[in-house]
Amino acid sequence: MNKKTIILLSAIALVVAMFFILNKDNTQTLNTNERDFGFKSTDKIDKIFITNIQNKEYALLTKVGKDEWRLNDKFDASTSQIEAMLETMRKIQVKKPVAKDVVDNVIKQMVIRGTKVEFYEAGKLSKVFYVGGNTPDDLGTYFYMENAKEPFVCHVPGFNGFLSGNFYTSLEAWRSKVVFKTKEEDIAKIDVKWFDQPNASFQLDNVGTEPVLVSANKTYKNNEEVNLNKIKSYLKCWEFLCYEGFPIDLDAHKIDSIAHTKPIVILNLTDKKGKVKTLTVHRKGLKADSYKQTDDEGNPMAFEMENYYAFIDDNKTEIVQIQDFVFGKVLKQLSDFFVIRE
Repeated sequence: MNKKTIILLSAIALVVAMFFILNKDNTQTLNTNERDFGFKSTDKIDKIFITNIQNKEYALLTKVGKDEWRLNDKFDASTSQIEAMLETMRKIQVKKPVAKDVVDNVIKQMVIRGTKVEFYEAGKLSKVFYVGGNTPDDLGTYFYMENAKEPFVCHVPGFNGFLSGNFYTSLEAWRSKVVFKTKEEDIAKIDVKWFDQPNASFQLDNVGTEPVLVSANKTYKNNEEVNLNKIKSYLKCWEFLCYEGFPIDLDAHKIDSIAHTKPIVILNLTDKKGKVKTLTVHRKGLKADSYKQTDDEGNPMAFEMENYYAFIDDNKTEIVQIQDFVFGKVLKQLSDFFVIRE
C-alpha cells in the first residue's frame, strides 16, 4: 500500500469519526423525549387541556364521539378548529435549540405568560409542554417539554408563521358555531312560527314515507296543493347552519331587553331521537356602520335586512348574530311551498 493510499484512507476514517462524534453530541443536546412534541397519529387523543398562566383561562376539550368534542363539559366544540390543532401536532418539528444567550429570557417569558398544554391518549396523560412566544422572525415558536433541560424552537415545515395561535384558551374561539346539523333523513319535525304573519307559519312532519306540510290544522296534499320537491329540498337545508359570532357591543342589560321583545320567528327542529333544537330570531337595529341604510325606494330603515340577533334554545343570557345569507334558505313561509298554477 503506497503512501498516498494510506493518507486517503486516514482522511476518510477521520471524516467518519467526526460524523459520529458530532451526531453523538447532537443526540445528547436534543434528547428524544425533550424534543418529541408531535404525534405520528392523533387518533387516540381523547382529551386536551389548555391553560394560560397569565390570564388564568382554560379550555378543556373532550372527545365524546367519532367527530364530536365538548368544551369545558358545557358547549359543543368546533371540530374544524380541533382538527387544525391536531394537524399541527402531526407535522410539528424541532427547528433548532434556543440560542444560549436568550434561553433564560425565553424561560422567564414562559413562566410569566406561557400556555400549558396537556394531551391525553385513551384517558391517560401522554404529553405536557409549554408554548411560549414567537421567534423574532415569526418563523418559529418556543416550546418547552415539562421537566426538560432546555426549550426549543419549533415549526411546521412549509408553513411560514407561528404555532402559538393553535393553543388558545378563549372559549368563544373554541366553541362550535353550528346551530342546526341534522340530515334530512334524521329530521322528525320542523316548526316555523312567524309572529307578525301567523298565516305564514307551518309545520313539516317527516316521520312518514313522505314529508307532510301542515298549517292551522290543515294538512296539504303533496303535488296538488304544495310542491313535494320544494319540501324535500327544504329539508336538506338544515344539515349545516352556523351563526356568525357574538355581538361585542351588547352588555347584559341590552341582551335582556332584546330577549323581552317580540321575535320575528321561532325555528324548532325535532330529530328522530326526540332531541329539540330551537332558534329564536329577533330584529337587529340599524347602526351607523350597517351596510344598507335605506330600502330600495330610498326610505330610511329601522332594522338591518342582512343580519339578525338570535337566542339558541332556552339560553336568554347569550345572544348570537346570524346572517340572512346563511339562514335565509330556512326562513320560509307557507306560501313558498304552494304549487304554482299556470
